[in-house]
Amino acid sequence: MDLSALNPAQREAVLHTQGPLLVLAGAGSGKTRVITHRIAHLLEQGVEPGQIVALSFTNKAADEMRERIAKMVGKKRAGELVLGTFHSLGAWMMREDPKGFDVPKRFQILDQGDVYGVVRSLLREHGYHGPASKRRFDLGAIVQRISLWKNDFLSTEQVKNIISSNDYDDIASELYDSYEDRLRSLACVDFDDLVCRIAARLQEDPDCQQRWRERFRYLLVDEYQDTNTAQFQMLLELLGPERNLCVVGDDDQAIYGWRGAKVANILGFDVYFRDAKVIRLEANYRSKPPITTCANALIVHNTSRHDKQLVPARRGGEKVQIVVTRDGPMESSWVADKIYELVNKEGVRGREIAVLYRSTRQARIVEQNLQEHGIAFRVLGGQPFYDKKEVKDATAYLKCLVMPSDEIAVRRALDTPSKGIGRKTIDRLGMWAESHDKRLIDAVHHVAEIDGIGPRPRQALERFSQQIRHAQGQLHQTTAAEALRSLLVEVRLRDNVLKDTGSGEATQNRWSGVEFLLNSVDKFERRAWDKQAKPKWNEYLGNLNLKKKDEEDQPPDLVTLSTFHSAKGLEWGNVFILGVEEGTMPHKRTEAPRLSDAISGDVEEERRLLYVGITRARDRLWLMRATTRVDRGRELEVLPSRFLKELPDEDSGVIEQYDVRDQEKLTTQTMEELADAFMSQLAGGGPRP
Repeated sequence: MDLSALNPAQREAVLHTQGPLLVLAGAGSGKTRVITHRIAHLLEQGVEPGQIVALSFTNKAADEMRERIAKMVGKKRAGELVLGTFHSLGAWMMREDPKGFDVPKRFQILDQGDVYGVVRSLLREHGYHGPASKRRFDLGAIVQRISLWKNDFLSTEQVKNIISSNDYDDIASELYDSYEDRLRSLACVDFDDLVCRIAARLQEDPDCQQRWRERFRYLLVDEYQDTNTAQFQMLLELLGPERNLCVVGDDDQAIYGWRGAKVANILGFDVYFRDAKVIRLEANYRSKPPITTCANALIVHNTSRHDKQLVPARRGGEKVQIVVTRDGPMESSWVADKIYELVNKEGVRGREIAVLYRSTRQARIVEQNLQEHGIAFRVLGGQPFYDKKEVKDATAYLKCLVMPSDEIAVRRALDTPSKGIGRKTIDRLGMWAESHDKRLIDAVHHVAEIDGIGPRPRQALERFSQQIRHAQGQLHQTTAAEALRSLLVEVRLRDNVLKDTGSGEATQNRWSGVEFLLNSVDKFERRAWDKQAKPKWNEYLGNLNLKKKDEEDQPPDLVTLSTFHSAKGLEWGNVFILGVEEGTMPHKRTEAPRLSDAISGDVEEERRLLYVGITRARDRLWLMRATTRVDRGRELEVLPSRFLKELPDEDSGVIEQYDVRDQEKLTTQTMEELADAFMSQLAGGGPRP
């Protein structure tokens, strides 16, 4: 294999194949090229594809990696590699050995929306959420605590010994076991289980551990700085005696501490593995020197980091601009005007422009200004309508009508709205279905024949059976959309949403997604009828999941609006960063956390966040700050971010400041002079009185 295109550090990382290896890959240093060449080199050395595991943090990154490797070694061999995420690897291992990992054969993986739904239901059942409760708890704060505890392998008893006297800690610990029980009753696992259960099982069962260690000889992890305790433990359990573990990452880009990532994993790698080889990739092929100079000057102020810096391979470049505006509206207006100028006067493609920010609320006024200019844009992040809990609940009822063999959908419909049907009852239904070679929905319809079910759940199941059969009967008389609408009214799903929100307006907003689904079902069915064919519901319901991928394949010339976190791994020629001010960057919650915060803020992580934003830029970078902001109806003075003081000064030749307020004063003065001249002309050339 030709390695001549690699620099010396990259080549060394590719050729060092035995034992633990830490590759510290700075932003824009060509780490993906190193990873793909390393895998191709291992294959060239005779390693079987199935013995190589390469893990990234998104499926998209894993797919791109496979495509690149396929061009080097062919599609067949690339297809045999074990490439994916920690979670996809865990899911695959569970499906290979469901009994060993204590999961049902046809288990379902709950996404974030599903998890929120389970926790919301448990809060209501425990009296913390609903009409009788005066207080509304932040679901995300409770879900986050449960997730963090699971990933640290803590039991309920251990949690109770370490938590503070905090309402959120108390409630989350009370729900912890109930949450796990609910997942079992639904025959489901959450994303955390896909790693935690694997790691725990491999540690508990030496035979299971040995089987998997023999299967995998080489482990490679990308974005290692984002791993948590459970992921690190999973790697240790899979690591064989040869300890062929290569991790690639950058501690300067560790920005997920708030969700449990441990930057200590990468900082302490060469401490844990005393014989580890450490290679630094410092050549930066992305950004112009003024940008890398600012990035280096900023990040050197962090004390917990590996010593390294970005060395730009490119030359020249415009100065980084710090742009000062009077307030938020002026900031957004200036950015939109500048983007309009770039696109329409300089001919810059929209896909080469990004606006980055700390939180999504900062983007709203920018969106409005771009729309006024007629500039097309995309917003990274956000929850699609079909991922929202109430839409997924409605979809489950649709499946009960048109695809009743979908066991997960039946379980979900039985669970929401709450019908008083517990886990033991669901288990009895499942056992009856399995022993009679029937579907779960058949067990519901034959509940009278099943022993061991109490009067109340039996009555609830009989009513559910009647509702489903009645709605299925309607399919022969009306549209599926109308039958589904009637069924949702019958089961009072909208009332359930109202219970969750406690607000008619909030319910209306959330229910709009269900209405969108109903309209979509109606259109799909009518299109089939227009072709004189029956609707193929498996295609329709399958496409709901594929829409997520379609959203990623956006048209090429859209300006990107994104949070720093969503921008990770991406790059643009022109980047604007909003709100580089105290209270936003670093965020005020860093030093004054809210009661609901599960993890305290970290100024060093905030600095890394800005570093990630800066290093997304290839050619030009604008750092925006306002001098006032409106907070809860009051206009308040805001200070420039402390991070701006850490950048080179204007004498360095790489940075300059531009004050939009001065331009505004100049424009006002010019208008006054023109008015004076006009009045003078009206007065016959004499001076204006």
